[in-house]
Amino acid sequence: MGVTFVLAIVAFGIQVLVRGKVDKRVEDTTYHIYRALTHGIIAVAVLVMLAGDPITWLNSATSFLWRTWLALYILPWWLVALRSHEVA
Repeated sequence: MGVTFVLAIVAFGIQVLVRGKVDKRVEDTTYHIYRALTHGIIAVAVLVMLAGDPITWLNSATSFLWRTWLALYILPWWLVALRSHEVA
Protein backbone atom coordinates (compact mmCIF):
# COMPACT_ATOMS: atom_id res chain seq x y z
CA MET A 1 0.00 0.00 0.00
CA GLY A 2 2.88 2.36 0.75
CA VAL A 3 4.42 1.81 -2.70
CA THR A 4 1.12 2.73 -4.32
CA PHE A 5 0.93 5.97 -2.33
CA VAL A 6 4.52 6.92 -3.23
CA LEU A 7 3.84 6.12 -6.90
CA ALA A 8 0.81 8.40 -6.91
CA ILE A 9 2.74 11.26 -5.26
CA VAL A 10 5.61 10.92 -7.76
CA ALA A 11 3.15 10.83 -10.67
CA PHE A 12 1.46 14.06 -9.64
CA GLY A 13 4.82 15.67 -8.85
CA ILE A 14 6.13 15.00 -12.36
CA GLN A 15 2.99 16.48 -13.88
CA VAL A 16 3.51 19.68 -11.90
CA LEU A 17 7.22 19.92 -12.78
CA VAL A 18 6.82 19.65 -16.55
CA ARG A 19 3.42 21.27 -17.01
CA GLY A 20 2.98 22.86 -20.46
CA LYS A 21 6.10 21.29 -22.02
CA VAL A 22 4.45 18.40 -23.87
CA ASP A 23 5.02 18.92 -27.60
CA LYS A 24 4.16 17.03 -30.80
CA ARG A 25 7.28 14.84 -30.62
CA VAL A 26 6.39 13.69 -27.11
CA GLU A 27 2.79 13.04 -28.17
CA ASP A 28 3.94 10.89 -31.10
CA THR A 29 6.39 8.92 -28.94
CA THR A 30 3.72 8.42 -26.30
CA TYR A 31 1.28 7.11 -28.90
CA HIS A 32 3.79 4.51 -30.13
CA ILE A 33 4.55 3.39 -26.58
CA TYR A 34 0.82 3.14 -25.80
CA ARG A 35 0.32 0.93 -28.83
CA ALA A 36 3.11 -1.43 -27.72
CA LEU A 37 2.10 -1.57 -24.03
CA THR A 38 -1.54 -2.34 -24.73
CA HIS A 39 -0.38 -5.73 -25.97
CA GLY A 40 1.08 -6.38 -22.51
CA ILE A 41 -2.17 -5.45 -20.83
CA ILE A 42 -4.07 -7.81 -23.13
CA ALA A 43 -1.52 -10.56 -22.37
CA VAL A 44 -2.15 -10.14 -18.64
CA ALA A 45 -5.90 -10.33 -19.25
CA VAL A 46 -5.44 -13.58 -21.19
CA LEU A 47 -3.22 -14.94 -18.42
CA VAL A 48 -5.91 -14.14 -15.86
CA MET A 49 -8.51 -15.98 -17.93
CA LEU A 50 -6.29 -19.02 -18.52
CA ALA A 51 -4.83 -19.36 -15.01
CA GLY A 52 -8.19 -19.09 -13.34
CA ASP A 53 -8.43 -20.45 -9.81
CA PRO A 54 -4.83 -21.39 -8.87
CA ILE A 55 -3.87 -17.73 -8.43
CA THR A 56 -5.75 -15.08 -6.50
CA TRP A 57 -6.06 -12.65 -9.39
CA LEU A 58 -8.60 -10.41 -7.77
CA ASN A 59 -5.94 -8.50 -5.82
CA SER A 60 -3.01 -9.03 -8.19
CA ALA A 61 -4.73 -8.02 -11.42
CA THR A 62 -6.41 -4.98 -9.90
CA SER A 63 -3.12 -3.73 -8.50
CA PHE A 64 -1.26 -4.38 -11.74
CA LEU A 65 -3.89 -2.69 -13.88
CA TRP A 66 -4.09 0.38 -11.61
CA ARG A 67 -0.33 0.91 -11.66
CA THR A 68 -0.19 0.32 -15.40
CA TRP A 69 -2.98 2.83 -15.99
CA LEU A 70 -1.22 5.44 -13.85
CA ALA A 71 2.10 4.90 -15.61
CA LEU A 72 0.47 5.22 -19.03
CA TYR A 73 -1.55 8.26 -17.96
CA ILE A 74 1.56 10.23 -16.97
CA LEU A 75 3.79 8.90 -19.77
CA PRO A 76 3.93 12.19 -21.73
CA TRP A 77 5.16 14.04 -18.64
CA TRP A 78 7.72 11.31 -17.90
CA LEU A 79 9.11 11.65 -21.42
CA VAL A 80 9.40 15.43 -21.09
CA ALA A 81 11.08 15.08 -17.70
CA LEU A 82 13.57 12.53 -19.06
CA ARG A 83 14.31 14.68 -22.11
CA SER A 84 14.80 17.75 -19.91
CA HIS A 85 17.16 15.76 -17.69
CA GLU A 86 19.25 14.63 -20.72
CA VAL A 87 19.60 18.22 -21.99
CA ALA A 88 20.70 19.63 -18.61
